[in-house]
Amino acid sequence: MKLRLTVISMCLLGMATAGTAMAATNNTSSAQIRSLQKQLNRLQMKVNNLNSNSTSSFKGLSNVVSLNSNLTSQMMSNYSSVGREMNLLNARQNGSLANQSLTIGGEAQADALHQHTNNPGYFSNPIANTTGASTTTNPTNNHVSSVGNLNISNLRLGTAVALNDMATGYVQVGSYNLGNTQLITTGSSTDTTTVGSNTLNIQDAYLVLGNLAKNPVYGFVGKKDIDFGSFASVQPYSQPLTRIFMANGNTAGVGYTSNGLNITGSIMNGGTNNNVESVGNIVQYQNLYTQNGNGINNYAVNTSYSNMTSGVNWTLGAGYLNGSRAKGYSAEVGGKTTAYSTGNNGAWDLNAKASVNNFDLLAEYVSTVHTAPSMAIVPVSGSSTVFPNAIISAMSIGGDYKFMNMGYNSVAALSYSKAGQGHSAWNAYQYVASYRVQPFSSSNVWAGVEYAYSKGLVGGSLAGVTTLTNGDTVTGGSSAVNNTVVLDVTAFF
Repeated sequence: MKLRLTVISMCLLGMATAGTAMAATNNTSSAQIRSLQKQLNRLQMKVNNLNSNSTSSFKGLSNVVSLNSNLTSQMMSNYSSVGREMNLLNARQNGSLANQSLTIGGEAQADALHQHTNNPGYFSNPIANTTGASTTTNPTNNHVSSVGNLNISNLRLGTAVALNDMATGYVQVGSYNLGNTQLITTGSSTDTTTVGSNTLNIQDAYLVLGNLAKNPVYGFVGKKDIDFGSFASVQPYSQPLTRIFMANGNTAGVGYTSNGLNITGSIMNGGTNNNVESVGNIVQYQNLYTQNGNGINNYAVNTSYSNMTSGVNWTLGAGYLNGSRAKGYSAEVGGKTTAYSTGNNGAWDLNAKASVNNFDLLAEYVSTVHTAPSMAIVPVSGSSTVFPNAIISAMSIGGDYKFMNMGYNSVAALSYSKAGQGHSAWNAYQYVASYRVQPFSSSNVWAGVEYAYSKGLVGGSLAGVTTLTNGDTVTGGSSAVNNTVVLDVTAFF
């Protein structure tokens, strides 16, 4: 192709030179000049057609398969909130996800973690903690105060498919805490939690129906995060404790978005509290509890409104989830466990965000509607302390600042979150500070450091969830204090 273009261009140049010389020296007639001009025009048209065909072929290929690291980070990063179907709809509307195209992407997150506890064996991170784990899982950690760990915390691949003008499909597979699989037993053999995954599992698979350029109404169906609350974060690794309420499962729903207002209504199956979906510094569950896990017997409503006032972009949100994780966290002593609640208990959520001059501020509060069975604190020795039945609630607040440091995009962040039941003494809280930098401006790769101070958070769960170490030996960790440093590298493509 390049050779043909070069030859034709040389011919054009030669003919133009020849025509000029003839006109100057031989006083060529106007008819001859017009003839030469026609030949030049025909050759120019051939060159234009060749360029057009070449460009069309290239565009055709790029419109079929593409990479979009910004969309990938919106769908996968720790910072993202629920309602990710809106990311797909917005990408369709702004043209970054073209009709009848395929966008692929992925995330790889690697961490070096060091953690120290004031109570030997009681580490806040699930991959470091062994209290309550089977005796074959790193039993030596039960007697140490400091641990270090190298970890692939997240490995994910995602595909967004623009099937037609009105339908977009999304599938995400991934594993978490790769190479650090543990089995945590919280009582009986049926009440276990697997922390980590060595195989790729389907994390999301759903279909979005709608075209915001034509209609503000859209729909979705499949396995995804439930449209309830926000649960956004400013930290690269740690999760706010509000995410003990974050739900995931098979759902179908409809939404409306226009002029900053977004409303969704969803229905979903029941589920189980012990179905782990992802792990960071806390264990996340499906959080869709009902007596019948296979029936369509839960629902959620979520709303948000965004606007700008005096240069401040702000968003207010509220939501309600029926059938939340609302059972009590009772202790087990000598094989006898306090009965869990079997009824539904709804949860409500308020959240807000404000952004101005590279500053972002997030806040969220979430709570059960009704009281839940009491959590019980059981020390290593002695009788348990049982607090009155009360609601389970959590709150978080965080902020970040984006700036340039020595020519590199940088972000500094601070956050605080807490969770618990009523005013009991075991309520957990954590402070997190982080700094991250983008070492290569041409790629979506971030490296950073994060420090967390936490109390009452053990094995990725609130310390009120008492666990067993060997047989029926009961332990507790409500007073456990952890200092954690994480070096994090996260790459999106």
